[in-house]
Amino acid sequence: MKILTFLFFLFAGIWFVGLILRTTFSRWLHRRTEEYNRAAKAARKEAQRRARGNREGEVTIETTEAAFAKKVSRGVGEYVEFEEVTEISVEEREKTSAKR
Repeated sequence: MKILTFLFFLFAGIWFVGLILRTTFSRWLHRRTEEYNRAAKAARKEAQRRARGNREGEVTIETTEAAFAKKVSRGVGEYVEFEEVTEISVEEREKTSAKR
């Protein structure tokens, strides 16, 4: 009877350790696959950009995921009133001062 109890707990322990290892390995494999996919996507984008080649004067705008995360709230900053000032010549200035 003691042997059967020992064998039961031995197999249950082996099964439990195997279950934990399978779960851990599965999560690790999923993370590595995601990293690989992100790196492959970045490499494809870079290869497409190089294949297109930028002609002189051509502008390319590339966004990243981090660019979308950097947003400033509406409450930041202040409103500044301004008045548009035009430049007038010396002669016009003299005419306006003479009229007064």
